[in-house]
Amino acid sequence: MRRKSLFIGAVVLLILVSGGYWAHLNRGDKTIEGAIEKTGRRGGEVIYQEKVNGGVVVFTKRITGNTNTIDAGYVKKGLLGWKWIWGGGFSSYSGQYFQAVSGTPFPMLIGDISNEQIAAVKITDTEHKNSKEAKIVGNDNDRVWFTFLDKSDGPAFEIEILSDVGKVLDTKHINVRINTNF
Repeated sequence: MRRKSLFIGAVVLLILVSGGYWAHLNRGDKTIEGAIEKTGRRGGEVIYQEKVNGGVVVFTKRITGNTNTIDAGYVKKGLLGWKWIWGGGFSSYSGQYFQAVSGTPFPMLIGDISNEQIAAVKITDTEHKNSKEAKIVGNDNDRVWFTFLDKSDGPAFEIEILSDVGKVLDTKHINVRINTNF
């Protein structure tokens, strides 16, 4: 009888310790910004938040040395608060491809808008010949464009930067098998 009680007590203790450890590992934050800061991305100004797949893709801008870094990350609210799922950032480039990661809405293309004449961005999958217009978000000084892609899209894309009258201001190309920045 005593052995059985000790065994049950040990099992209960093991369950409690395991549950506490699980809660510690999965502890989120009360705010989206707090979840982002836990990744080490401190001091970023939120440009825009896009609700998608039960979470939020957050676009931020932060100053790193003499350049700006644009970050995008997927944050999801769970039982224990907001938690960073996956993301990244770029500086010294005009944009980046975010690969497909399970549990996120990615793949995604994102780019910085550094010219006030830019009114639209058209993304063309050069292999499959389909196009879509990117969404432009942010304020006057801090604007970005982004578009979610299908996993089957690509790997090569043409990115046309357009004026308000449809004039092509710039064209960029990216093959995501070779490089994720452009």
